[in-house]
Amino acid sequence: MARPLILARRCCYVELATPRTIERYTNKNGGAVAGPKQMLGQHMFKRLHTRTEWGNLFSCGESTVMGTGTPTVTTSGISAANTVLKKRGLQPYVYQPERKKMVRLLDKPVTAEKLYADVPAEIRSLMQKASRCEYCEHPYCSIGMQARGRDLDIRGIMRRVTVGNLVGARKRLEAYCDEHQIRIETTPLDLALCESRCIQNTRNSKPVAIQAVIDGLLG
Repeated sequence: MARPLILARRCCYVELATPRTIERYTNKNGGAVAGPKQMLGQHMFKRLHTRTEWGNLFSCGESTVMGTGTPTVTTSGISAANTVLKKRGLQPYVYQPERKKMVRLLDKPVTAEKLYADVPAEIRSLMQKASRCEYCEHPYCSIGMQARGRDLDIRGIMRRVTVGNLVGARKRLEAYCDEHQIRIETTPLDLALCESRCIQNTRNSKPVAIQAVIDGLLG
């Protein structure tokens, strides 16, 4: 019994995770797990309601319901949709057993080629490039992209492109350019330095294609 004990004492095991880890694998902004905490003081009457103080703005998601996961989020989405339909005098959605199923099941194994299969090829290429980003907690790729204000939010841009939110990604880029008085139509950003600092260089000697993704947003 002595040998296993000696071996156990000499083994070191550390498992690290941060909100950025959650953001990396779930694409949830800021690493949020499931909206507000499930605790007293965060009960239904304290949460966002489907209707807001603005007549044409409605809310849904885990922050508006008690519980987490796909069923609760789906329920909140249906409730919000029915609220909109009711406001417009249209028939609300009800469950219809004969309705055609819209979920597409992928055959195993799910390879990289099958990701974003329903997206146009040009956009799919950008999404695949951006999906290699690790959303680092301390993104060294942004160092050197600061002049008089904030750094270029490469991590935020990549996260938005990965999920197909090209409009939001471009807004992040435009906000940076406006702050630094850069005309992106006439002054292209040189992101070679950012790619040289990408953490993926240390893992497989190939950085995230930051330049290509940014150029694709501007194209």
